[in-house]
Amino acid sequence: MASRAETRNRLLEAAIRTLAVEGYGGTTARSIARTGGFAPGVIYYHFDDLEALLVTALRHTSQARMARYEEALGSCADAADLITRLRALYAEDMEDKGHIDAVQELVTASATSPRLRAEVLAHVDSWSGFAASAVRRLVEGTTLEELVPSRDIGMIAVAMFLGIQTLIHLDGDRSRIESLFATVEPAAILWDTFTGLRKPDPDK
Repeated sequence: MASRAETRNRLLEAAIRTLAVEGYGGTTARSIARTGGFAPGVIYYHFDDLEALLVTALRHTSQARMARYEEALGSCADAADLITRLRALYAEDMEDKGHIDAVQELVTASATSPRLRAEVLAHVDSWSGFAASAVRRLVEGTTLEELVPSRDIGMIAVAMFLGIQTLIHLDGDRSRIESLFATVEPAAILWDTFTGLRKPDPDK
């Protein structure tokens, strides 16, 4: 028999998959139960209502992905390395679109739900802080360390990502994000050269 924690985790994963496939409008206790292979009543044994499950599901998937990003980006040596790893992580996210699509559905739904709105804002703040810490690592020890507004840049990065993902969610055109990476990669190399994180190649 599954433990309470295991069952709760199954509920959260089923909620994320249902949001990704059926959208917020099609995500009900019955559809989540169908996805997870359990009775609808199990949801209300672990959560006060459906919205409480969705709020917790957003926190659950965000924390899981952030742990993966922290693992992958923690040892980045320079901006070019950071962009390369971010590109790989994004490809990883797109292979299993559950997280990205579910978050997009909940961001949209948060306009009419105070509880979801509060969790979405906490989600954005957490990722902004994570992005800011990555920026601080890139400027640490350089002449720009005191000049670069890391927190503001972190917020801009997250807002831009959410905006692009909203458009992709609407029309399925993923070329926007690929175009963004293609644009940022040479800029990252220039940044590394300017700050001294990367030495110019004498053969070029």
